Amino acid sequence: MKPTDSDLTDSGRLQAHNSLIYWVNRLASSMRETFNEALVEQSITWPQWLSLNVLAHGEADTPAQIADSIGIDRSAVTRLLDRLAEKELLTRVHDDGDRRCVRIALTALGESKMQQIDQLAMQHQQRFLAQLPATEVRVFKTHIQKLLREGGIESSRQWRNID
Repeated sequence: MKPTDSDLTDSGRLQAHNSLIYWVNRLASSMRETFNEALVEQSITWPQWLSLNVLAHGEADTPAQIADSIGIDRSAVTRLLDRLAEKELLTRVHDDGDRRCVRIALTALGESKMQQIDQLAMQHQQRFLAQLPATEVRVFKTHIQKLLREGGIESSRQWRNID
């Protein structure tokens, strides 16, 4: 879809404030920042929560799977996992058959922490979604999935229920 004339300046250029990328990024940043504020009392950051979350829900159990699942660089995941291991929230287990293969698992403390954080995450999400009627939430989800698919990201398997 081409920008409309109202999106363009007199010079024919797209203004940032008329760009979907600009507003989607602002929304994502706002949501991430407010969630990070809630996570401070848990001594967890947004990327750490994402890592713990995919572990808790069985979506990943190796560093590479975690990186792919949460959309971060594989080289960054090691430092992230180091910090979580220091907090005793996860353990690394070397595969007996292949020492190069490392499996990641939550500790009992990590499981307990995830139960607390899941409540914070649900409250945070509901705070934003409460601004829309349920029918609009479903439509919003469908539209986001279509836009993600256009960007090469298939989310329908992971994103089951939002409402």
